[in-house]
Amino acid sequence: MQSTFDPEISIEKILLQMNGKAIQVLVSYRKDQNEILYSPVSDTRIIIQAPYGLSKEEIRKGVQNYLTCQGTKHAGTQKPTPSFTGGTIHIRGYDIPYSVVLNPRRKTLYLSIYPDGRVEVENPGNATEEDIKRFLTSEKEWIYREYYCTRPECPPAREEHTVQINEKPIPYQISRNTRNKRITLKVHGNGTIEVSAPYNAPTDTITAFVESRKSWIAPKIGVQLPEIQQGSILQGGSANTAGGDAGHVTWEGHTIPYTIKRNPRAKRTTIKVNRDREVCVVSPPHGSVTQIHAFMTQNAEWVYTHTIGSARPLPLKRTYEDGEVFPFLGESITIRIRRGYELSYSRQGDELLITVPVDFTDYNSKMAVKQVVSAFFAEQLSLFALPYFTLYAALLNVPIPRIKARDQKTKWGACTSKSIILNLRLCMAPARIIEYVVLHELAHKIHPDHSPRFWNTVERMMPDYKERREYLKKHGHEWVL
Repeated sequence: MQSTFDPEISIEKILLQMNGKAIQVLVSYRKDQNEILYSPVSDTRIIIQAPYGLSKEEIRKGVQNYLTCQGTKHAGTQKPTPSFTGGTIHIRGYDIPYSVVLNPRRKTLYLSIYPDGRVEVENPGNATEEDIKRFLTSEKEWIYREYYCTRPECPPAREEHTVQINEKPIPYQISRNTRNKRITLKVHGNGTIEVSAPYNAPTDTITAFVESRKSWIAPKIGVQLPEIQQGSILQGGSANTAGGDAGHVTWEGHTIPYTIKRNPRAKRTTIKVNRDREVCVVSPPHGSVTQIHAFMTQNAEWVYTHTIGSARPLPLKRTYEDGEVFPFLGESITIRIRRGYELSYSRQGDELLITVPVDFTDYNSKMAVKQVVSAFFAEQLSLFALPYFTLYAALLNVPIPRIKARDQKTKWGACTSKSIILNLRLCMAPARIIEYVVLHELAHKIHPDHSPRFWNTVERMMPDYKERREYLKKHGHEWVL
């Protein structure tokens, strides 16, 4: 069956205020649409299809009526907010106060003891006062041990420290919390560094962790590290660099450098080539440099064919600078960057205007622009693909799934029980390729494998699917974010 679907759509964004909540409405106008179709994405976002010529005010009223009806439908099932906020529990002669907070995201009761001595119970909303007291009684021994034995030796909840990067002291803040299971590092857009750690983590352990991440921190705060020459490995020799061991392998007069990464979980030596044709050898900790060099020499031809000898051109490297052009739904869009007080974006014709906070470093500005471009592409792809989902879901007699868009590395689409995930890089593809991926994933709702029955279903809906699939294989690597 040949599709006669016209993908031409007009896009509009509308913001509504309902019950103190901001609702984002994405509207796609279609020529062949006779009524408004609603597709809620989340509590604060809804996608609708509307006929051409419908005024913005009519759409506002329609959306408000729809959301009001949805709220009324579920109003009778809402549970009253628990009023119990805390009390005291008696343990081994001590009266220990505790507080109760409401957290609907929890499925069960959750207990936390903070470094300052606060005992807090998170209630998902369905637990009564008696349930909470029974829960605390069952955890008496743990509460006593953590509250009276561990807390006095616990370091402060917040500490200020510095790390030397290129002979420059860089301040960072340590934040301890009982909910943290491991040490994590975050660099904010303005260049401030925050380390989150378990409340009983020693300061020495945290500082050692930060020291090991200096090469990762430096570019994010605009500090230039001194250049380190990459060493080379001769037969039976070794060299150390800032990132560990490194070497080179030779094939037909071509020298190909590689780096060595030791992974305790690796059971054997493997070779990885990234999309920039950089070679990394992953080895178990016990693998010697000489053995790795012998392994690389044995596989020199394979390394050459996947790097220098590869026929596929190198992918385009995005700079996320003002004036950069991206393919966009068969056309193109240019990003324009300006400085302001908060991160925001808007589209004007074939330009995407992005406002970046003035206190962001160059590195964080590029990361912010990349984040905005990804969010914009995900939004537009979901909106653009919705008519295709509507059409083929009706033809295949399957429900319209929830549409998600993510930056996936290996898949153009994925089908789950509740949703279909599209690779947001499809926003750079022509419309006919997006249509093929949508049909491909919807067909998995009927045939979850790639059996002959699956491909027969796809071919019945789209006789030229092989041509579209081949185009995707040939040009997919060109669509880079």
